[in-house]
Amino acid sequence: MSLLRDRLLGISVVVLLLSATLLAVVLGYGALVVGSAFVTGASVVGAALELAFPWVPLAGLALLGAVFGSVGFVYALARRASVPRGGRVQRLAEFAERTYPPLRTLGLSEAVSEPEPSPEERAQDALEDLKRRYVAGEIDEREFERRVDRLVANDSVDDVRAERERRELLRDERR
Repeated sequence: MSLLRDRLLGISVVVLLLSATLLAVVLGYGALVVGSAFVTGASVVGAALELAFPWVPLAGLALLGAVFGSVGFVYALARRASVPRGGRVQRLAEFAERTYPPLRTLGLSEAVSEPEPSPEERAQDALEDLKRRYVAGEIDEREFERRVDRLVANDSVDDVRAERERRELLRDERR
């Protein structure tokens, strides 16, 4: 998903730009009115009070929009950032979620957890472990070959099972 297609990012940028522009216009107009009152010798307090009712709430609303737009923008960018994955970061995120339950809605611990290994990676790790144990003398050649044969047989069984489940899903989708 590209940056421009991210809805939160797009909405945040639009809200930020509109509210910042509105805030700049309102503050500029206020400064112009107060400055002109100061130059002409009129009451600066009176000019500021005339601005108070219609323009101060508008400036507050624009400031609020700018804050929310900024927070949304930063959150959308942070969501896309490269976050280190690993046990320590995941434990820290889980601790934060336990301590502050509203953080669970963000899914921090899932975002920083290490991905589950694929079946090929698990089979490769199991084979490497068998090789290490054989070289270390923990198992003999006959046991090594028996376990390798079982590992290869399990891989083929998993492949057949996965293919059958895929066909069933495709058949269910057609209905």
